[in-house]
Amino acid sequence: MLNIPVSSFALILTSLCFVQAAYADTCKAPDPQGDYQLVFEDNFNGGALDRGRWNTEFLWGPSVVINNETQYYVNDGQFGYDPFNVSNGVLSIEAIKAPFDRSLLYLTRSIYSANAIELLWRVPANAVQYDIYRDSVLQGSVAGGSYLQTDLRDGIDYAYEVVARDSNGSSLVAAQLTVNTADRAMPQSPRPFSLELTSRVYSSQSAEITWNSPSRAARYEIYRNGQLYRTLEGADFKSLFEAGLIEGSDYYYLVSAFDRCDEKIIEQSLKLNTAEGLGNQDPKSDRLVIQSSIYSTSTAEISWNAVKGARQYAIYDNEVFVSNTDARSLFIDNLVAGTDRKFRVIALDASDNTVDETTRVINSADNSFALNRQPYLSGIITSYDSFKFKYGRVEARARMPAGKGLWSAFWLLNAYYKQDQPEDPEIDIIEAIGDRVTTGNFAYHYQKDNDGDGFYTDRESIEQRASIADFSAAFHTYRVDWEEGRIVWYVDDVETARVEGEQVSSEQMYLLANLAVGGNFPGPADSTTVFPAKFEIDYIRVYQR
Repeated sequence: MLNIPVSSFALILTSLCFVQAAYADTCKAPDPQGDYQLVFEDNFNGGALDRGRWNTEFLWGPSVVINNETQYYVNDGQFGYDPFNVSNGVLSIEAIKAPFDRSLLYLTRSIYSANAIELLWRVPANAVQYDIYRDSVLQGSVAGGSYLQTDLRDGIDYAYEVVARDSNGSSLVAAQLTVNTADRAMPQSPRPFSLELTSRVYSSQSAEITWNSPSRAARYEIYRNGQLYRTLEGADFKSLFEAGLIEGSDYYYLVSAFDRCDEKIIEQSLKLNTAEGLGNQDPKSDRLVIQSSIYSTSTAEISWNAVKGARQYAIYDNEVFVSNTDARSLFIDNLVAGTDRKFRVIALDASDNTVDETTRVINSADNSFALNRQPYLSGIITSYDSFKFKYGRVEARARMPAGKGLWSAFWLLNAYYKQDQPEDPEIDIIEAIGDRVTTGNFAYHYQKDNDGDGFYTDRESIEQRASIADFSAAFHTYRVDWEEGRIVWYVDDVETARVEGEQVSSEQMYLLANLAVGGNFPGPADSTTVFPAKFEIDYIRVYQR
């Protein structure tokens, strides 16, 4: 289903809905000679989708378009539409045409560089002119649905307002949006797998050690001077702030990252001495710039550069004072998706005079994106937070919709990404293209290191097809048996495809089912496509030996 590299984060949630107790990862190795036992199932017998069992968006967020698809996967409570209908023991994932309201602007933006952005909006009924304000100052007026600016400063929040006016100059509707060019996608070169452990010295008594979190990390053990010093439980930790250090003393840190199965992933050490570090801090700037990292719909972190003359930093959250600190980061764990949070940081000198200040607005969901850009709304379910596993028999009984541009899929995706589990495997159990109702598509995708440079950047795909009974006319069972060195596909218990050999990955996987519209594989929907389109699932089950 996927054709793009992605990065991920992990959350730890407890689920009580399994046949037997199961944490996020299967830590016990399957017995290749044992009988299959049911370890996960959903028969969709309730009156609604079990949100404790299923996530309802991709890990990398709602605004990422893959494969040129034209749907937006609606998460809980977005746009007043629920694509998940559970009735009579069947889950129906339903795609519809996006219900645009012609009285609204649906303001959004594209960021092109550190200095350039474009505001984009829908054209409301009767609107002929749009006035654009930045930080309450009129920037210009346009007749179309976009406005380009190229004079921005990187890392600074700009508050925009677009006012739509009719032919008499009367205001019809207005929309506001905060834009920061630091939120642009940044190209990254492949890097060796490492914690990239480093330190920042803030004063003669304070410093911070920071690291990059491996994608499957669940806890960290931190040793200081050879003794276990801290244990951090959770995937989101990326730093440890240290106060009360003695200037001129050496501190030796070792950070070990472990996964949920208590397997050590990687470790790295460094020496810290505040006397040595004070002369090697980040170059100080005259201007304060805040960076942000969003880890989930509820968690994020802001960090900022060192400012000349600053001795400490005052932090405000929606104009409520949080603290004065000599650290240069703040972790936030109570965000509400779709709600702006404005953080103000003030750099203060030794006399508490302001050296510089700036703001950063964080919103862990961009609800305007879908209704501005995507013409269809649909749904996806994943077991990312509730169930991950290695090897097993995976089966669903389902009926997929017919129609040009419809793309139903039931598949497995690697639970963790990049260098700590580099093969990034994907098993497509069934992909159903709506205007080819008697063809089943089965695929295995994975990454290889063909040139031996240590980076798994070469994508390999094994794609197979088979004639099957009309998948839109009746329910059929779609199954894959995934074992060491072997993947076998079945439709109604009849083998349709297989892959064998050392290319079969042993990395942890999780379940996904979705209904896409458009994209590279099926092509666009057209006037013959019937909406709402329904991908119906009777059950999903996983067995392990």
